[in-house]
Amino acid sequence: QQWSASEILAAVRRSRDDHAMGMTAWRVLGDVAQLPAWNEALAKLGDRYVAVENRDADKQTEAHLEEAKLLLRGFARHVAIEVDNPDLFHKIEAIHQNFKGGEDWSTRWWKVPLKAVIDELCASHAEIPGAEHHLEVFEGATTVEYLRTAFQTKGIATDPDPYETAGLNKKRLEEVLLSAHDLHRAWVKFKASAPMVSEPPALPAELDPVAYLHHWTDTELLERVLRIIGDEEFIKACDDCTSFDAIRQLLELTPESIQARRQDRLRREQEEARRQRTFDVAGDSFEVGTESYGDLFGRLKSLADPEGPPANKDKFTLLTQAGPSGGSSGQGGRKIVKTSHLRSPAELRELVGVVGEMHAYRFLRAKFGNDIVTQDAWVSEIRLEVLPLMKGEPDNTSDSHGFDFQFRYRRKKWYVEVKATIGDDPQFDLRVSEINAATNLARGGGRWRILRVRNALSDQPEFDWLPNPFEEKYKGFFRLHRDGMKVSYTRKKT
Repeated sequence: QQWSASEILAAVRRSRDDHAMGMTAWRVLGDVAQLPAWNEALAKLGDRYVAVENRDADKQTEAHLEEAKLLLRGFARHVAIEVDNPDLFHKIEAIHQNFKGGEDWSTRWWKVPLKAVIDELCASHAEIPGAEHHLEVFEGATTVEYLRTAFQTKGIATDPDPYETAGLNKKRLEEVLLSAHDLHRAWVKFKASAPMVSEPPALPAELDPVAYLHHWTDTELLERVLRIIGDEEFIKACDDCTSFDAIRQLLELTPESIQARRQDRLRREQEEARRQRTFDVAGDSFEVGTESYGDLFGRLKSLADPEGPPANKDKFTLLTQAGPSGGSSGQGGRKIVKTSHLRSPAELRELVGVVGEMHAYRFLRAKFGNDIVTQDAWVSEIRLEVLPLMKGEPDNTSDSHGFDFQFRYRRKKWYVEVKATIGDDPQFDLRVSEINAATNLARGGGRWRILRVRNALSDQPEFDWLPNPFEEKYKGFFRLHRDGMKVSYTRKKT
């Protein structure tokens, strides 16, 4: 392919330095103008021309890993299952999480190819006994789409995310442990020959690696909690029971004897305090500070898939005049939040923020896909209270990011800041970190967006997809009040 003199001169005038000029040449001429060839050409011009390198090689490598992360996790799980060695999941995942590109990559390509990343990963996988027999799935992969097809052909599952599977197994294990502890206490009291144990035993510090591979059955959960309780005589008495009802009947325990241990949980002096931190969320009550946000999230997941604007197409909500703010929805005065007593503003703000992000997570997964908005796309610290990290899962959460979710979709990074309100209040605050992120990304580098969740505590939250208020082309969407950095979105100007 030829490049005319006039085209070369035009490219030179547009390029700020030799790096930019080299990249321009590569885009026009293809791999013939890759970095080694460009540096060779520079060297021929004299000593005053120094070699250049790809400044974004590390970021390009990380982008490949992020785009393929669910496939790579699926591979780690697949190998662990096939080799019948659950520990291999974490061992292979550690390779993915600690991966670094080759030292010479920044001088080889203007854009690091996916194949280079795959080849390096395969070289590391081949050193793990048992994994070397499953590497054929990576052969010929030059795109993530090609790799995904190869995984489907080989029957390697990539959904659900192993970390989500482990999180669900851990939650169910905690629930079953409480029920098993009740049975154990009732049995000890009935037997009257062993010291009473007042509190349930703690879960093991590390979750069994099998938890990442598949959802545990009820029988598996029961076997595990009996081992955690650790009373050999009780385990022996339970014999081969596979359910709590079978254990209760075998040990001749009455429901009344099992319920007796729970009577001390309800105390009159705590009732008033509980009322003040109890709110209606999606048609049911929730007590802040006592009930688990993880349990609440499990309940919200049973709601219908969220409806709303086509965020994946980056189509913004055309807002009309906002309704009244506060505790009503702006639709006929329907109440959204109910409490049996006065409520603490701080606790209410916390709850609205947490529930808003729960709904946002469900909304983004519905619009972009579960394989795009994975569990670790949720990067605010609220996520840790809703979906705790699993062993081996990197902790990328922080409230200083300036956004609550980040993910890659169609080759572009998306950053989403969630703003939740009780009713239709059109105003919300932007913190310093959010202003900084929005301002920096407005100059080009990613799509920073606001997802407003209205009526956040109802069972039918509403969603607005709103632009970055600092991007010049979207200034017609909003009013920006500098005093306190309150942002008020109004109807788009036409």
